[in-house]
Amino acid sequence: MNETSSASPPLSLAGAMAQGQHKRFVALPLAGQAAFARVTPLLRGALLLGVGGGFLLATILTISAALRVNTGVWWEALAQAHGYLQLYGWAGLFVLGVALHFLPRLRGTPLVMPHLLPWIAGSLIASCLLRGFCQPLIAVSDAGVWRMGLIASGVLECVAIGLGLTSGVLTFTHGPSLAQRPALVKVLPFIAIAFGSLGLAAVLNGANLLAVSHVSFGLVTEPGDTLNVTLGIFGFLIPIALAMSVVALPMYAGLQAISARFVSSVAGIYLVGLFVYLMGIFSGATPTLFSTLCTGLGWLGIGGAMLTCVSVFLRMIRTRGSMPVHLMRLSPTPERMHYAYHAQIAAHRAVYGPFVPIIVSAYLWATLAAVLLLINGVALLTTGIDVVAIDAVRHSLTIGFITLLLCGIAPRMLTAFAGKNIASPKLVTATLWLGNSAAALRVGAVLLPLSTSGATLLQQVAFGLSGPLGLAVALCLAINLWPVLAVSTTKTQAGIPPGLTHETQRSN
Repeated sequence: MNETSSASPPLSLAGAMAQGQHKRFVALPLAGQAAFARVTPLLRGALLLGVGGGFLLATILTISAALRVNTGVWWEALAQAHGYLQLYGWAGLFVLGVALHFLPRLRGTPLVMPHLLPWIAGSLIASCLLRGFCQPLIAVSDAGVWRMGLIASGVLECVAIGLGLTSGVLTFTHGPSLAQRPALVKVLPFIAIAFGSLGLAAVLNGANLLAVSHVSFGLVTEPGDTLNVTLGIFGFLIPIALAMSVVALPMYAGLQAISARFVSSVAGIYLVGLFVYLMGIFSGATPTLFSTLCTGLGWLGIGGAMLTCVSVFLRMIRTRGSMPVHLMRLSPTPERMHYAYHAQIAAHRAVYGPFVPIIVSAYLWATLAAVLLLINGVALLTTGIDVVAIDAVRHSLTIGFITLLLCGIAPRMLTAFAGKNIASPKLVTATLWLGNSAAALRVGAVLLPLSTSGATLLQQVAFGLSGPLGLAVALCLAINLWPVLAVSTTKTQAGIPPGLTHETQRSN
């Protein structure tokens, strides 16, 4: 079988019409676009940092805590390094790599200064490695070399993110009129939130690590650490995940487009909630009436916007298995179209594995996180006390939502970019079960009641197992995607996924 055709099966009439291609289209310019191979160092670096960095540290942390190994200052330093590697190494590098390839095509113009991509990848990977090694070592050996390594980590991240944002902003200023790019305009508010937060997080991280160089044990103090984590999760990863979902769901799952007015409204609520939440954190580590009020309102805004958005995504996916009536009417042979539609869904599952169930489960974890945020927001505003540990919300989003969403979208999207096959659809199935199990154990360990010794033991076991399962997810994804990312830089490719060879001239 031809490698490219198997990676990107041609759209049937049913699939094309289900993706909204009965509308009027304009061709998407591809001339001069950088090959997918340009961003593969970012993606390979993300996978390696996930397996050998963030998820490996998570395994050490969960097992040591479950076995009640002495978790002194080194454990806290390791936990902060783990959080950074997961947010800005594993997930951040991966999302950034996809965005730098995908967004210029959505803009309709080549990426400006693509020659900077190797420098961006190298600087970010070096930054993550220095952070992962140096911060835990300061807690054990207070040597000046480890402190210098932390400062270098912060500088490298600022340089890399600065170069990436400069390239992105310059790319945005080029290309056709935005009126001709409705798909981009629709998600532009979420993209602006994401990359604005990423730039702010890089500056904040540099300041945090500079301060750590003068503090014992190498711990980032509050509110600096919480601000950096919040910008990583709620500022960067969640908005970019929502933006990519708005674009990718209709494209890859054969679903209808989402209204631009709806997206902009939800993004506005989300932005206000995020800003108010950050104000509450920034006001100080000691709770005050102002910080409590800001945090509660922020959680309500973020949780409400997320729940609204994800509810629409889930409602759309529910209709995927049945051909819409208005599309059936467009065909002179509705029965044949119905058969072709279901045959295409089955063919996609055979090639890419259960990527849609993974995406559904990711949205369900996002729903849980949104509900927990709403509960906490109401509790804070009424009693001044949050009833759910924020750690449960964070891991519901990072392991449940972001990790599973990457595991679901990447096998479908990256194969289209590269024109290559994943290693095996069975590994996609493995990530479905392993990822949900890891998220359930990690979040359940926090939410589990502690009133009995049996519950406490169960919590320890669940917490201890969640780390190795998360590492297994990262390993499965890395093995599965590695053949896709082995793209020669000399190979020129359009790098455009099915469904983006054209785009709608008007949005719903």
